Amino acid sequence: MKKYFLSTILITAATLIMAQVKVEPPVLIAPANAATKQMPDLILDWKAVIGALNYELQLSEDEAFTTIVLDSITDLTAVKSSMLKFCQEYYWRVRALYPGNIHSDWSTVWMFTIFSNFDLVKPNDNAENVPPDTELKWKDKVGPLSITGVSYFEVQIDSVDTFDSPEFHEFFVGGNVFKKDMSNLLFGTKYYWRARAGHDKSVSEWSDVRSFTTVGKVTLQRPNNNSVDNDLNVNLRWGEITGILKYEYQIDVDGSFSAPMVELTENIIEPASNLMYGTQYYWRVRARHSRDTTNWSDVWNFTTFNFPTLTSPADNDTGIILRPQLKWDQIKGSIKYEINLSLDEATLSDHKYYKDASDAELPHYNVAPDLEPLTKYFWRVRAFSEIDTSDFSSVWSFTTYTPVGINEYFASSNVNLYPNPVQDAINIEITCNKFTNVDLVIYDLLGQAMLKDNLNLNSGHNQVQIDARTLLNGIYMVNIMYGDQVITKKLVVSK
Repeated sequence: MKKYFLSTILITAATLIMAQVKVEPPVLIAPANAATKQMPDLILDWKAVIGALNYELQLSEDEAFTTIVLDSITDLTAVKSSMLKFCQEYYWRVRALYPGNIHSDWSTVWMFTIFSNFDLVKPNDNAENVPPDTELKWKDKVGPLSITGVSYFEVQIDSVDTFDSPEFHEFFVGGNVFKKDMSNLLFGTKYYWRARAGHDKSVSEWSDVRSFTTVGKVTLQRPNNNSVDNDLNVNLRWGEITGILKYEYQIDVDGSFSAPMVELTENIIEPASNLMYGTQYYWRVRARHSRDTTNWSDVWNFTTFNFPTLTSPADNDTGIILRPQLKWDQIKGSIKYEINLSLDEATLSDHKYYKDASDAELPHYNVAPDLEPLTKYFWRVRAFSEIDTSDFSSVWSFTTYTPVGINEYFASSNVNLYPNPVQDAINIEITCNKFTNVDLVIYDLLGQAMLKDNLNLNSGHNQVQIDARTLLNGIYMVNIMYGDQVITKKLVVSK
């Protein structure tokens, strides 16, 4: 009984002593007084007070603390709020609590304001030619602070700024998502959009309203408008529009498209088909998705090649070898060429030679057997497709050269084979004095021809690669022949 009485006396004495000491109120730290654009889940922070057992925090919508929204007792020096009202001013204060129901005075009252709205990012305001699957995006910060404490974002989009037309759409995304991907917006339409944040107890003000206009038509790129000398399978190219299902393009010989060729594609580059030689075509493109179709693009036109253009030998050239290579410009989409070669221009149509065409190979024709020396020849070319025949090219002529021996074209010392021994491919270097055409034959030691090729050599340095993968290990002789004259080199195959 004496011990209990003594303890009571000591506690009472300690309490009386503390009551006589002035207890300092806590000092507030954050958010700073009069801070604006704060988050609805901000942290209220203050400095610790020595000897304090707990702290009492009060948060109110008015400075007199008649409308208290939070009255919290904690042993920490910070309290995290939640779901504070947007665009609302709040006042807060803290006091320290001690044993024996003793407390400090209230701290100074500070205030802060929760943010009211946020800024939109893209599309840029008044942007043009926006695709129908554009991304609507807004800032994830208000001032320097990241947006937190938000349960959702509400997005509205419409074709009128009153947001009440049949095209009105409303979307909700999570509070940690700062964009909304659109789809199937109408083409060539001006849209208005806005966004706001919310949680269970409050909704922010709307952002400023932005507008953008969706793309209204496809833009043509290639071939250039009014271009000429185009291939039969010329690539048609136009600008990409994302968020669509198909492009529709039309080609017609009539600019009013009375009987067009119509094609659908997902690509932005498409080769034309079934075109005629020497014909002017008109073309246009439009895009579509499940809800709408763009207007037609501008109408462009192009003209296809009328006939091949000869390139070599040059017109009226002289000193041409007896086995020349005739060359002309390629018309892609052709399947073969007809070559006329004659001693008399009037009889060209009586001397026809054909060469299959390939878009991967520049067209040429190797003349064989030898032409007459010191003789003038005339030649021309025309092209064929599956459905049409071009006009003939211009008629060119050339005069052959007096035949010479192989050593007048190049010496044996000017022929080099490497690597030797070889595994896969033989590189042949030949330095020529003049343009010439020679035969190459590789023989085994039994005299059997294992590989043959025809080489067209230009004046100067030539490098030719021969595939040797079909040759077995062993020793071979490489013969380079012009007429009955031969240069022979030894070759070793070792794999």
